[in-house]
Amino acid sequence: MTVIEQLKQEAEFLTEPLAQEVLDFLLFVRTRRGTEWPPGVFEHTAGGWKGEPLERAPQGDPEQRLELE
Repeated sequence: MTVIEQLKQEAEFLTEPLAQEVLDFLLFVRTRRGTEWPPGVFEHTAGGWKGEPLERAPQGDPEQRLELE
């Protein structure tokens, strides 16, 4: 049983307004999950570059900032 299913089951024992809050939150979580990276995407793409080796250009010295008082 997933965490969402467990929370949904627990919401059945809450008062109506509180149960609605929990269900609204679960709907939000379910919607947000659709905007995340698919499972395994990084495991399948890490090291996938086949071109010339990438090199980071020198960044130079960091800027000098005023000290906080």
